[in-house]
Amino acid sequence: MAESSILTPQQVSMANEAEPHEVLLAIHKRVVDTEKLMIQYRTHAQNMDVEIGMLKERLEKLEEIQNNEDEA
Repeated sequence: MAESSILTPQQVSMANEAEPHEVLLAIHKRVVDTEKLMIQYRTHAQNMDVEIGMLKERLEKLEEIQNNEDEA
């Protein structure tokens, strides 16, 4: 197994010495962890979209109030 920037030399050494099922379990764990992280990122992005939408609505209302005050 060649060393890469994804794995540390210690992880490469452990993978070379591991049984096939241990390697598969480690890969599975990494995939599951990545999926969980992606779900968290997606949720965060959705929350940010909602917050941006609320801020835009509030800004429009404040601009409308300002325009009404300027006209009066």
